[in-house]
Amino acid sequence: MKKIFLIVLSFLGTELNAQIDNTMYGLYRILNPTSVQLASMDPLTGVITTIGPANTLSIAINATGAALNPYNMSYTYQDEDSWLSVDLQNGTVLNDVTVTLPNTIGDFNNFRFNTADTSMYGLYSQVVYDPLTGIITGDMRLATCDLTTGAVSIVSPTSIAQSYTMTGSAIDPYLMVYYFESEGKFVGLDLYNGQIYSDPMITLMGNGITFDNFAYSCADTTMYGLIMDNGVKALGKINVSTGVVTQLPTLLDFDNYIMNSGGAIDPANLVYYFQTMDSTGIKLVGLSLLDGSVVSQPVISSNGNYFDMYRIQSECYQAEATRANPASASIQEQDVSVKLYPRPVQEELHIVASSPIEEIEIQQLNGSILYSQMPNETSAHISLSELSPGMFLVKLKTKAGSESYRFVKN
Repeated sequence: MKKIFLIVLSFLGTELNAQIDNTMYGLYRILNPTSVQLASMDPLTGVITTIGPANTLSIAINATGAALNPYNMSYTYQDEDSWLSVDLQNGTVLNDVTVTLPNTIGDFNNFRFNTADTSMYGLYSQVVYDPLTGIITGDMRLATCDLTTGAVSIVSPTSIAQSYTMTGSAIDPYLMVYYFESEGKFVGLDLYNGQIYSDPMITLMGNGITFDNFAYSCADTTMYGLIMDNGVKALGKINVSTGVVTQLPTLLDFDNYIMNSGGAIDPANLVYYFQTMDSTGIKLVGLSLLDGSVVSQPVISSNGNYFDMYRIQSECYQAEATRANPASASIQEQDVSVKLYPRPVQEELHIVASSPIEEIEIQQLNGSILYSQMPNETSAHISLSELSPGMFLVKLKTKAGSESYRFVKN
């Protein structure tokens, strides 16, 4: 019998609702004098508002990715050798940890934050030299990085590609799949085991040569990107199973797109954003997900400054995995229902399960354990009156296995 988890839980409290919106955050890089600040931007007007003190963030930037964690209200990016986590509200540095790689000659790039499990995934690559044959090969694997310690851990048991194309990366948090492009293929990697989930050849229907700068939309579970042919010709969407790219109706004529910004999607207004540069300066272009038409294109910089690696706060917020871990099939098969209430938690969290609960842990989103007990009963009542407001995890262990759920404490 298939293992079933019934979750009755409200993730949004009134207080948290007020904080999460469609604000766009990124790094504002001023060239003269050189400085980097966290900033927000109104995508309709292009007005940039800096957050926090100037000249406090690292100037060196790994332009292959960034993370916006809406659960702990932080923005994280990588400089030359460390992760910097910055408070979205006041711009102060919350964490600055050195990136620790499995091998000193390796790299961790093309990373994306997964809102379903609050982890950063990316591609770990290294060059492998065989002294017997003299052959040099590339070894590339899916990996994850702990943003609180900087430790990079390999997920893939074997190499999954020789290289990747700098056209972006994206995560489907429902299917738990990480996507990138490699040698003409649109490759999906299983986040549970690091193995190839799908890898069809990319086929463009109609105009265009390449499909670039892609981003996943949790609003309609579709992957969107730019169809390119000596410039941006249209917005398109790709079938990740077949690799077929379908062009949206509106034809475009932009000379370029700025690669180190990435694509971002506003799930409320169904708009895809990218940056382009022309004689007037740098523009933030918004395209409708319905027909690919231009809905906004304000000039955001005419003096050579940049607004990079932007992320929208509500993008894939509170997405939950709908595809179970394939390894869970080996767990003893039985029905287990779990109910957590009230919604949200005020003073006490009540947990009821159809099977005895062997262990309960209350954790912060970074994994720190705040509370644990082993009730060995089908119900538990935990006082959280001393817990500060915010979002937390409850990890439950029953005879069917372990599962974690988010909850909000008001």
